[in-house]
Amino acid sequence: MLKLIVEWHSLVSKRDKLLELLKNSPNNARFNDICQLLELEGFSLDRITGSHHIFKRNDIILVIPVHNKKVKSVYIRRVLEIIGDN
Repeated sequence: MLKLIVEWHSLVSKRDKLLELLKNSPNNARFNDICQLLELEGFSLDRITGSHHIFKRNDIILVIPVHNKKVKSVYIRRVLEIIGDN
């Protein structure tokens, strides 16, 4: 039981840290940060077409173009909007 609580706490902390990073400095966010946050929020990478990474969760489809491991701030704002933390 204690292990489960510790794992849940570390996941919450990781989510909070990623949200803080994306909110405060969206221009410095890396694609890996976005991927981790989306996976914690229940999204899965459906497919990659060129530079476009397509994530899905239930009926939500999110397309994020990636160039040089960077994501433009407009897409970061969209991610925050969709997960309800804008």
